[in-house]
Amino acid sequence: ELDVQQSRDGQIIVIHDTNFQRTTGVNANTWDLTYEEIAGLDAGSHFHPAFAGEKIPVLREGVAFAKENDMKLNIELKPTGHERDFEKMVVDIICQAGMKDSCVITSQIYEVLECVKAYDASITTVYVMSLAYGDVNQLTAAYHFSVEATSATQSLISSVHCAGKEIYVWTVNTKENIMKMIEMNVDNIITDDIILARQCLNESRYSNLLAEYLKLF
Repeated sequence: ELDVQQSRDGQIIVIHDTNFQRTTGVNANTWDLTYEEIAGLDAGSHFHPAFAGEKIPVLREGVAFAKENDMKLNIELKPTGHERDFEKMVVDIICQAGMKDSCVITSQIYEVLECVKAYDASITTVYVMSLAYGDVNQLTAAYHFSVEATSATQSLISSVHCAGKEIYVWTVNTKENIMKMIEMNVDNIITDDIILARQCLNESRYSNLLAEYLKLF
């Protein structure tokens, strides 16, 4: 999962914050600087001296890296109100890289998903919601839904599955909660602890296989 925004000169950059202060020490907004200026920022030192000089990548680089390493991407669009052809440019980058089937475009702004679908209806879109209520399946520009884990009720999951769609949950970092989400049959777990999540998934699969084996006897 990664977030993208647009620089002053229209480049699609991979960054979470709308301001560079926290990660580079430069108090400037994403729309204030050209990519040439952004590329000169040190985005690694704040994390550890070993990463000094690490640059903020453009999405095109991120997509190429994912393709080379057989990775799938969850690309969240975070508009600031300063964009030009934002959705179109992101879709074009994905399609030109031949990664349409390996990427989903997500956003907390529903209108963003509507723009994506209007440009290319075949792109998989995901609506990110902190709180899910009502019949979310009426939001037709969203092919799937991503909800804060405490909003993932069994009734919501069943309703979404009955509509042929999927539920993603975020951000789930403890074994107890990961196992709970697996048992509730969510489709995608967003976590900061990949190793733990894989261990939980393997443990769950083993438990299910063991249960089926015991049924034979």
